[in-house]
Amino acid sequence: MAIDPVEGLIPGRMNRRQLILGSGGAVAIAAALAACGDDDDTSTAPAGSDAPAATDAAPTATDAAAPATDAAAPATEPAPAASGGILRVGVVGGANDLLDGQHIVSKADIVRQATGWESLMSFSPEYVPEYVNGIAKDVTANAPDNYTITLKDGVKFSTGDPVTADDVIYSFERALDPDLAVFGGGGLRPILEKTGLKKIDDQTVEVQLKQAASNFTETLCAYTMAIVPVGYARFDGDVTNQVGTGPYMLTEFEVGKKSVHVKNPNYWDEGKPSFDEVHVIDFADADAMVNAFLADQIDLVNDMPPTAIETISSDENLKFLNSAGGGWLTIVMAVDQEPFTDVRVRQAMRLIVDRDAFVEQVAAGYGRIANDLFSPLDSAYLGDELPQRTQDIEGAKKLLADAGLSDLTIDLFAPNDTAGLPEMVTLFAEQAKEAGITVNAQVIEGATYWGDEYLKRTFAVDYWGTRNFLPQVAASSLPTAPYPGDHWPPAGSTFIDDYNAALAESDEAKRKLITDKMQTELYEEGGLIIPFFGNLIDGYNVRVQGLVERPNTLNLDHYGRGFKNLSFSE
Repeated sequence: MAIDPVEGLIPGRMNRRQLILGSGGAVAIAAALAACGDDDDTSTAPAGSDAPAATDAAPTATDAAAPATDAAAPATEPAPAASGGILRVGVVGGANDLLDGQHIVSKADIVRQATGWESLMSFSPEYVPEYVNGIAKDVTANAPDNYTITLKDGVKFSTGDPVTADDVIYSFERALDPDLAVFGGGGLRPILEKTGLKKIDDQTVEVQLKQAASNFTETLCAYTMAIVPVGYARFDGDVTNQVGTGPYMLTEFEVGKKSVHVKNPNYWDEGKPSFDEVHVIDFADADAMVNAFLADQIDLVNDMPPTAIETISSDENLKFLNSAGGGWLTIVMAVDQEPFTDVRVRQAMRLIVDRDAFVEQVAAGYGRIANDLFSPLDSAYLGDELPQRTQDIEGAKKLLADAGLSDLTIDLFAPNDTAGLPEMVTLFAEQAKEAGITVNAQVIEGATYWGDEYLKRTFAVDYWGTRNFLPQVAASSLPTAPYPGDHWPPAGSTFIDDYNAALAESDEAKRKLITDKMQTELYEEGGLIIPFFGNLIDGYNVRVQGLVERPNTLNLDHYGRGFKNLSFSE
């Protein structure tokens, strides 16, 4: 095995390159999946926004916010590819890292999950469900609530064992069981029970849903809906049980430090992957990760701070991938906890936000303003049709006064390991002063933030990747959702009934009438503050070939679909 030059680098330790960057430099957004999430990316995902091809010069804020073209351009002119080598990927991670084929919390987890596991279907660059990167050959709708799934021929796990209908059923059952996959499978739980799964033959499964689900194939595209073998369990120290169908398989994992993934000798996609190994290396913070990139100790930077773009642009061998998308960072108000049980307080908090300032100061200009609604790339997105919410301090003061909370003091929590979230709470706290209230920005270690109190706090933040509206509702805005940060919907709402009606409606125009109603309710009374939609910003060395700027949920072009689409130039 080749010597890894990053060994010996101490994440977070001050050095000359950190002084160049500034150890206290702002970490801005590059929003993606779902601590959320599911992903697919879409985690199921909605359409993405279009992004221009990267150039040697960093794009302006205007360029970055522009929608991407339908035909995504390669980030660089392709050079002859060389097979083999070790790809080194930098992530911000720590003691809370986990490895599970169907479950993630942080972005470091997503990178590792992408190497070894695949779903039945995936999304095309236009966010249409397809089979190219999935292991299903066909998913047929027999009725709005009944589907037949047929596996591709010859797909094997890394052990060499064939993938069968039994594995599909086990994977679905595991995704449905909160004791096994906790956060995975959120899109399935409202619509499927274990009794609805039937093996037809070794390659075929029939799925009888509890109700009609017009977007079932979108759910199958979620990366947390990956297929695992019967008996699979989360990593607990034994690498041999981390078995999947992906292009790489795990051979080493030192939690909080590094994982090693070697080429899957039984991979079904002929001619792939290229690299002999992929090393995923943890850093304590984004500054340390970028410093390692500058020192040529890693080849790829996952979720790079836009503030580092100017610095890396001085090196002709270092480029950045700027993929406009539909991801977002959000400030989350738990609607069942005081003071946010009062809709006037939720409305006031939204009026405090100067959205242009968030784009410039949190996203460093790499984004566009939002309207407190998610899924901007869904064709049914309503945010552009409703009045654009702008800062209204006097209006916020009046709402708070009417609620008897003119002197409100409240803590707002963020993790220190996700680009943009610390800056987000700090900026909101500053803007809240204008409304006469005190918001205490509490930035805590990621391992603590994503721990036991995650999704339980009254006032906190989260991040999401591109996802269509109904799959996002399933992921975050139902009692059965895996990531119910705002604990929506409140008592007395018809939101759940509307959701079920939208799922059952196969006529697109009629379904939009229902989702318009749902989005209007979220706009007027919801518990999410979504100031802007951000781009995915990543760094890469020009020796890495195959990255494309295009709509996506996950960074690094969906991690090159588990890094199988990437290679080194000769």
